[in-house]
Amino acid sequence: MNLNPRTIIQLDLTLKPTTLMTPPKFPTLLATILLTATVHAEIAAAPAPFLPVPNPAQLRWHRAEYIMFAHFGMKTYYPSNDHLGDGNEDPKRFNPVKYDANQWVAAAKAGGFKGIVLTTKHHDGFCNWPTDTTNHSVKSSPWKNGGGDIVKELADACHKGDIYLGLYVSIIDKHFEKAGSPKHSAYGDFYFDQLKELSTRYGTIDEYWFDGFDSENLKMDYPKIGRMIAETQPEAVVYDSGVLVKTLPDRCLAWPNQHGGVSPDQNYRTEIDGVMRWYPNEPSIIFQGNWFHTGEPAVSTTQMQEEYLNSTGHGVTPLLNFAPNQDGLIDDDAVAKLTEFKAWVDRIHSNNLARLPGAKTTDTGHRGNNQNYAAAMATDANDETYFATDDNVTTAVIEVELAKVQQPAGFIIQEYIPLGQRVDGYTIECRVNGNWQKVFSGKKIGYKRIIHAGRSSAKDLKLPPCDAVRLRIDNSLACPLINNFQIIGTEP
Repeated sequence: MNLNPRTIIQLDLTLKPTTLMTPPKFPTLLATILLTATVHAEIAAAPAPFLPVPNPAQLRWHRAEYIMFAHFGMKTYYPSNDHLGDGNEDPKRFNPVKYDANQWVAAAKAGGFKGIVLTTKHHDGFCNWPTDTTNHSVKSSPWKNGGGDIVKELADACHKGDIYLGLYVSIIDKHFEKAGSPKHSAYGDFYFDQLKELSTRYGTIDEYWFDGFDSENLKMDYPKIGRMIAETQPEAVVYDSGVLVKTLPDRCLAWPNQHGGVSPDQNYRTEIDGVMRWYPNEPSIIFQGNWFHTGEPAVSTTQMQEEYLNSTGHGVTPLLNFAPNQDGLIDDDAVAKLTEFKAWVDRIHSNNLARLPGAKTTDTGHRGNNQNYAAAMATDANDETYFATDDNVTTAVIEVELAKVQQPAGFIIQEYIPLGQRVDGYTIECRVNGNWQKVFSGKKIGYKRIIHAGRSSAKDLKLPPCDAVRLRIDNSLACPLINNFQIIGTEP
């Protein structure tokens, strides 16, 4: 019998006394045991996936939690409130004399980012790599006498620093609209060749980011682009702006129809051509500049926290934009704020009342009465364990008995999404003087839901001192799987 690694078989063998009276030969003894034993087998197999589920690229994106967006190019040297550019910018202005990709990676790590997405080409058409398709690129700049390559240096630094590398490649190109290309008459061919260069010259790419503005009017062969990505970078996730999801239906990310944070209760399940697909939103949020550096400092750490709660805290992985300056570096002020921001993120995740001495986690019933699926799996700080119910049970209660009366500041809830998104209604209650009080309710959980009293979407939430907290799963599309239920304590 082939069993899931989390399948448990419990055998209760009861032998009659006569079995051992006369020592038989081993085969006879074995036969006697098999014939006279009473066998009670309880099998608690892991739940089947509830389709759709994220593929490995999408799961890696979820677990990154937030990624640095780095807008850097010609508009860095033409700072204004217009971030688009017009294609007439002079490449001779581009000269990041102190450019240090390793400093970018160090800044990203200081902020807790698991990756960086770079604008390899923005709407003005200037290319941050020495492309063969046009002279409107770094090779026409004074930087390194035209011999530099922003993309290569960042790719090397990301691979060396073991962080995620993403490439933004603008679908719009204002320079091509005005000047064309000596080698290409059709923009679709021009763009395809640029994308193929990026896909084949710089090693592993973890994410492609396609700005969908005006994409339909360009009438490019998007299926051809998708097939090339599938061939050259088979493990990349793709923010596709709706133009590639039909070609790459198992690893795309969606445009949330706005920049900035997203609403709570994010749904990852979308029907595309009659098939339910995993298609989560990826928001992009400005933390500095007008996408590109304008000389203004990064926003305050308080604003960073609020935007984090409105994005990562709502179950998606945002791109948070920090703009390198004209020297080619992340500002020292931005690095200092990033360091403070990461310290705050770490604090709210490490301050867990459910894990203090004396706290106890119980439930109203777990899968097959197997402790591997008990409520304690939701408070053990292990990404690969989870609370689960039997297949036919779509409601549940996880209760955390605190060692004493405590003041919670909020909650973090996570589903075990490798097996799908399931929960469709939940309630959180606090026990005050022996009585349960409802304090919060929501619909979707997904990868991560952060509920922080007085912050972001929970601004009006006030939590009472209590001696117990419980999470009620009121409705689930399949048996619920809760990977994490954390009670955030107030900061000292």
